[in-house]
Order: sequence, then C-alpha cells, then structure tokens
Amino acid sequence: MSQYGWANCPDAVRAQVTGFLEALRETLGGDLVGVYLHGSLAMGCFNRERSDIDLLVVTRQGMTVETKRRIAEMILRFSAAPSPIEISFLREPELRAWQHPLLFDFHYGEDWREKLQRELSNGEWQAWNGEEHTDADLAAHITLARQRGVCLYGKPTAKVFPPIPPEHFRDSILADFEWGYERRGQNPVYFILNACRIYAYLREERICSKDEGGSWAISILPEAFREMVAKALNIYRGQPPAGQFEENELEQFAAHMRKTVEAHRTP
Repeated sequence: MSQYGWANCPDAVRAQVTGFLEALRETLGGDLVGVYLHGSLAMGCFNRERSDIDLLVVTRQGMTVETKRRIAEMILRFSAAPSPIEISFLREPELRAWQHPLLFDFHYGEDWREKLQRELSNGEWQAWNGEEHTDADLAAHITLARQRGVCLYGKPTAKVFPPIPPEHFRDSILADFEWGYERRGQNPVYFILNACRIYAYLREERICSKDEGGSWAISILPEAFREMVAKALNIYRGQPPAGQFEENELEQFAAHMRKTVEAHRTP
C-alpha cells in the first residue's frame, strides 16, 4: 500500500506542486494572498494512482479575464503531470463576509479539461467574467483546510478562512453525498468511502478523510457491508481490484446509506 502526506510525498508530486506554486506567484504577484493544500495529500492518504492534488487559492480581488486565461493555460500544463489538480480560486473579501454557498472566481478539475481547452481555442474565455458562480462544496473544503490543511504560501490558514458554521458544513457534505450517490455505479470506491466519512460526521461529528471514514465504518456498519468497505479501502490504498463490485450488493449498500443519511439529516 502506498499512501502519502505532503511531508513524504513522491518527488515528482512535490516538484509538480512547487513548480505550480512558483508559476502562480509569478502570475498573480501581489494579488496572491495564499495557497492552501487540503484533501488526501494534506491528510496523509494520497495515492499517486488515484488521488487529486486539492488546492485553494485566495486572491485580494477578482482576477481579470486575461489573468484567468493565463491561469487556465498554466493549469493545463501542470495538471496530470503527474497528478490531477483540483483547484478553486477565492476572493478574500468574500471569505470575510461569509455566505453559503460561497462564490468562487475560477475552478478547475481534470474533468473540465476538454471544455477549458475548447473555450480557450474558440474565444469563449473572453466571457468568463460575465457571470458569478457558487460552489456548495467550498464549505467542506474550507473546514478541512482549517483543521487538516497545509499552508503552502502566504497568510496562515486561520487568518484567511473563517470558521464555517456547522449547518453549512453539514449542507455541503450532504450535497456531496447526493453527487456520489448519483454516480455510484461509475465510481463505487468514491461513493462507498465518501458515504462512510459523511456518516462518521453525522453520527459522531468526526471530520475525516475517505480512508479514515472507511476504517471507522467497518466496525459500525452491518456485517453484510463490511467486506465491501474493506475492498474499497484496499483499492483506495493502491491494491489491485479483486474483481468488480457486485451491482446488487452495491445497491443494497447505497439503499442502507441513503436511509442512514436521511435519519441523521436533521441535527
């Protein structure tokens, strides 16, 4: 099993992050407030074959559309070389005046690559500042950044990100449960482990990684589901898959977790 945190990550991943950070500093200059690592690489369960590098970037003000174009071209060079980058750019004034869901200035995940390339090619990028966008996931990302994240550059995390109201964090993770539930057949490992960590918070207010959530759930869930969770954990940790997840078994687990989440939905 090969899992890493920021302190002991593979040299290629560290070079990717530090190179990207240098490019960000050069592009944003004095407008850059800070760059913050969250997710699996910050929490010690990064798998170089499966995991994203999760980043939050905070700027003093909104980026011009030309700056966004340069940022987009930069991300396309660095993401998936070798690991995918999942990144959100946030504006400092909006963090101070917290609202949920939070506005974001720019976002990228590897599943946006083709769309981004197309918009850069056909000129649609020039309209990127024409409308505002929000993301309910940011309440969870910021909570994790405050509790378990790594400040890679700039102001200390607690000076930049406000404490997130528990009801906003709860809303954020419940939205994430729905997202994973709808895609459970496409990515069962994500759904299983994410559902487990969401349950850990709803039941015990544990804020944990997918790996930690799965480990916790093995002793909590009905015995019928423990082997499935253990299998998902092994895959997440880098072991070759021992066959596919049985559709009927996955649907039974999904139905159980749906019922469990609904029972804990209201504090």
